[in-house]
Amino acid sequence: MTDSTEWTELRRGNLLERIQERYGSLRKSERVVADFLRENAGRRLDSSITELGRNLGVSEATISRVSRALGYEGYPDLKLSVAEGSRPKSSYANIPVEIDESDSLIRTSGKLASLLVSGLEGTQRMLDAHRLEQAVEALQSARKIVFVGVGGGAAICDEAAHMFLKAGFDAASYRDSYTQTIMAAQLKPGDAMVGISHTGTTATVADAMMLAKKNGATTIAITSNAQSDVAHAGSVCLTTWGASQQVVPLHGDFLEGRLSQLFLVDVLYVGVLFRAGKTTAENLRLTGVALEEHYGRHNKDTRPD
Repeated sequence: MTDSTEWTELRRGNLLERIQERYGSLRKSERVVADFLRENAGRRLDSSITELGRNLGVSEATISRVSRALGYEGYPDLKLSVAEGSRPKSSYANIPVEIDESDSLIRTSGKLASLLVSGLEGTQRMLDAHRLEQAVEALQSARKIVFVGVGGGAAICDEAAHMFLKAGFDAASYRDSYTQTIMAAQLKPGDAMVGISHTGTTATVADAMMLAKKNGATTIAITSNAQSDVAHAGSVCLTTWGASQQVVPLHGDFLEGRLSQLFLVDVLYVGVLFRAGKTTAENLRLTGVALEEHYGRHNKDTRPD
């Protein structure tokens, strides 16, 4: 297989990925078929389209529509994909199942690049324009912006706070529950708290957001689980793409999720910059001049004779 052909195949994704990406656009009857396929990925599907339709209580036309919606030529092509859907369980939690320990490094890099691109594209498709506008408006007008997260989410929060600080915003990032609670208790109407959690099950983040929300601050959730506690704690929830594999909390980062979170932070940042206009542009200029003077002088002083 040539590199270009291999890349194309990787980009197509397996059955579970396709279902994950397209599930939201399926009709109720079509989701019955998708749910069955997801639950039976890796098993041989011997039923004819008529038998499957009868067993699921849907029409043959519905099954055909699902097959095409998932990118297959028809039901026979879909059946082959179902049989090929089983993957050996990796001993490394949250590493994409598509990446195998026996892969060469260059093939691993190709697979990972494809998966990361798919994650970004999935997140873009899931963006709600109204919610995005709400989040940008809240951040642009906020007196104070607080980012909260733990683990890998905290690293994204640190990056976000750094970006907004350079643009002149009163922004900070907190990763321990004690300080998150203190900050949430002090936030008021006109302030904003952004909580980042891939699974949405991080209790400390959800609790801090609920407290901030109770005090009148706008809370923005960034998570892959729109039904999670973190999502419900958000005045606005921005949903990232999530793979169909189950993520094990606290067992290493979910790679595609981290990149999707950073993507949303970047979208919010750019949106806020454009909304604020000349003010943020001047703040960035002043920050750049100050850093250049400091580090330029430092480098000159330490340059060897």
